[in-house]
Amino acid sequence: MAYIGKSVSTVFSAAAKKDVFTGDGSTVAFDLANIVPAGGQNSLAVFIDNVRQEPGTGKAFTLGNDGNGDLTRITFSEAPPNASEIYVLTPFEATNIKNVSDDSISTVKIQDDAVTAAKINDNVVTGQTELAETPADADVFLIYDTDASTLKKVQKQYITPTLTYTSGTDTGDGSTQGFTISSGRSVNDVLVYVNGFNLVPTTDYTISGTTLTFTTAPASGAEIAYRYLPLSGTATYTNDTATGDGSTQGFTINSGRTVEDVIVTVNGVTLVPTDDYTISGTTLTFVSAPVSSAEISIRYLRLT
Repeated sequence: MAYIGKSVSTVFSAAAKKDVFTGDGSTVAFDLANIVPAGGQNSLAVFIDNVRQEPGTGKAFTLGNDGNGDLTRITFSEAPPNASEIYVLTPFEATNIKNVSDDSISTVKIQDDAVTAAKINDNVVTGQTELAETPADADVFLIYDTDASTLKKVQKQYITPTLTYTSGTDTGDGSTQGFTISSGRSVNDVLVYVNGFNLVPTTDYTISGTTLTFTTAPASGAEIAYRYLPLSGTATYTNDTATGDGSTQGFTINSGRTVEDVIVTVNGVTLVPTDDYTISGTTLTFVSAPVSSAEISIRYLRLT
């Protein structure tokens, strides 16, 4: 069927909303279930015992914000009588648009892979303080995978640090016991050799500040070599000692070790991994039992 003029609109208004309250003779403020658009006060149909009330300042009621800041509160100029029936008709669709509360969005509301590097501003993370301790192996870092163009989580244990090795040398004179070394070192993170023999920390030398002191002064002309193991944060190196009895081949060591990250010496001679000893679990087994009274030193190279 043809029409003259503007065609009929296909947009329909939503059904009116109805809120019902009961007066108590003292309450003047009542909150609607739906938010009223700004300026919508005059479109509300407010009734007390079926008598329509006039909106506006100085009239029967006004419309204002509730405790959450939403435009839903009707305030009467006088409290409706006790047991009076109050109802409000809202002839438009309420949007209920609200600000998102703090800490209200859960992880399940965010689509997987929705947050990409392109969506994060370089300076978005502010006000953070520097970590005052060494991260645990299970702590997680965020990295950007350039091949996959996405952010990924990586545990600290899988991030390889940059290690720096340094060394130093001295020559014995038969009387001097104290020698100057690099600062910030302890007996466990310095390998000390005299004429090629690996000394035992604490037993053969001590360290205080920048001074390494031998228990016995190296002989005149003795070649002294220092190897400084790399440090990282507050992590430390450890060592164990034992004494041979001529028959025992198996000795207990720290767990989680392999022949590659343990230096084993017997009477100062550095042994060859696999050829001279093996490790299984917490047991280090010598191919040949160290002789009676042999001084065994086990240096763990991995930081703990």
